[in-house]
Amino acid sequence: MSEEAKAFEVSVIVFRDGSTWTALALEMDIRGYGSSRKAAVDDALAMISAQVSFAVQRGHAESIWKPAEDKYWRMWENARRNQFVAEVSGSEPPTDEIADLVPIPLLALKHKDEWIAARA
Repeated sequence: MSEEAKAFEVSVIVFRDGSTWTALALEMDIRGYGSSRKAAVDDALAMISAQVSFAVQRGHAESIWKPAEDKYWRMWENARRNQFVAEVSGSEPPTDEIADLVPIPLLALKHKDEWIAARA
């Protein structure tokens, strides 16, 4: 019997709105907020974990998939491009909008051929 923890990468755009940072998981339209970029990402990951766990427990994993508005996808693409250009040109990457692929644990384990909710 082999249990393998699952993970999935989500596209996350992190941006400032006034003094608050927002982290938005684009594939799921789930946001996290914080006073720093890290706090916002951590909050978004906690929200994603809760949503995925609930969806798996209910047998509706597909319900978590709800893409964010197009303007946020464009923001992510622009930030990724700017980060790439900064990296290859040796300049400082922008810090006001950060795009990244963030791995999330799926809070579910595959046991035999069934998904079951993981217990923390």
